[in-house]
Amino acid sequence: MFEQKEIDVLFINPPENKEINDLTVLGLPLGILYIAAFLEKKGKNVKVFDSITYKNKLEITKLGDKQVRIGASWERIKKEIEKTNPKIVGISNHFSSQIKNAIEVAKIAKKVNKKIITVVGGPHASCRPKDFLKEENIDYVIMGEGEFALNELIDKLNKKEKGKINNLAYKKNKKEIINPIKYITNLDELPLPAYHLINMENYFAIIEKGEGRITIGTKNKRQISMITSRGCPYNCIFCSIHGHMGRLWRAHSSEYVIKHIKYLVDNFKINHISFEDDNLVLHEKRIEQILEGIEKNKIKITWDTPNGVRADRLNFNLLKKMKKTGCSSLKIGIESGDQFILNNIVGKNLELKKVIETAKNCKELEIPLTGFFIIGFPEEKKRNIQNTLNFAKMLKKKYYADSLITISMPLIGTKMYEVCKEKKYLAKGHNPSEFGGEDSLVIKTKDFDINYLIAERKKFYTQMIFLQILQILKKPSMVVKYANLLKNPKKSIAILKYLIKTK
Repeated sequence: MFEQKEIDVLFINPPENKEINDLTVLGLPLGILYIAAFLEKKGKNVKVFDSITYKNKLEITKLGDKQVRIGASWERIKKEIEKTNPKIVGISNHFSSQIKNAIEVAKIAKKVNKKIITVVGGPHASCRPKDFLKEENIDYVIMGEGEFALNELIDKLNKKEKGKINNLAYKKNKKEIINPIKYITNLDELPLPAYHLINMENYFAIIEKGEGRITIGTKNKRQISMITSRGCPYNCIFCSIHGHMGRLWRAHSSEYVIKHIKYLVDNFKINHISFEDDNLVLHEKRIEQILEGIEKNKIKITWDTPNGVRADRLNFNLLKKMKKTGCSSLKIGIESGDQFILNNIVGKNLELKKVIETAKNCKELEIPLTGFFIIGFPEEKKRNIQNTLNFAKMLKKKYYADSLITISMPLIGTKMYEVCKEKKYLAKGHNPSEFGGEDSLVIKTKDFDINYLIAERKKFYTQMIFLQILQILKKPSMVVKYANLLKNPKKSIAILKYLIKTK
């Protein structure tokens, strides 16, 4: 009988709390899967417990009248830790609003065995490691990318060695030690994510029940997310990526990306990929090589860009190639329809005429387009907000482009958070665990409050619903664009309620 090898790391993707009426958008824990794959490559023994997809349907626990928890119960997580008895429990924390759940997992691990070392990572951990270091049940915090840092930590712990490890924060004699953050320059040295460590069929089963991201113009079945690059050289006031992934843009080669896509298609029969890069089209030659690789290898997929791409990086010829290789829809980050706000507040460095050009090209090529907008920036006036809403309406009327209007939220680790804190625009305090959900939108100025922003957004979407109906009546072929929404009425109604809710 073979002796079971001791588990070096049990990665846990914690359950997530959300408001009852908020949308559930399911995704794979890609960060964990990348780190797990790298550790396996280095000879470590690892396991992954994804609280969301460990069953073939979502586990939902009601938390009072307003919230629910999506994912495994605390008792189920405890049993997993007891069964595995790892040296280290690695905890992923995707959002500031979910800090309490990450801390609870660490607490459970220490209850099971005080000798278990707890490590937490994620965007908030990267920007504010001290928020975790003050917790008695958390031993280490990984900032930025975790592949090299966690591998080195395991090696040093096994050899009982000491020494500085980049990207690591910890406590020593009640003193907080926060080491420098360094980023991986050659992403191709990372193996493909360790998909084999989670039950992918459970993930697909939940997707088919309508709990995944609804994608326009595709079948919405065997879909998966992929990230082909990290980091961002831009300076948008609302974005926290710099604290987590740095300002230097780094990317997998086109060959690596094609190998990854082929692996997913061959092993999991994937028919749709959501490229979640923050800068998928930053390097035109690379994206063209990826598209050429899809065509050359006769890969039959559809794909989209749910996180948005820059409109000023999209020319007609590139869009034409995108359409040919399966682009089912595009999302672009516009942020504001007021050029002054874009230039002087947002720091987007984007000309609105480029947005109009992209919208025109997408209409001609029949690529469904959605623009991301934010209302309620610090120093924004009501007239600027109306300019944004009017610009979004114009895109819909002239170019059939949809819009997603988000209410400004000063996230931890962003310039906007610091501005709001300095100018006392934070209306409800700064406890990061409160960030998330409409009740926790925390910006208020002399020019607007949350009630005004919610009301304007509701009015906008009400107008867009009627405009959409008129456009479909004039052009019935547009029904095809929303066929996937019609196939999933439960999710469609949830989206509608979310967009026009008033509180």
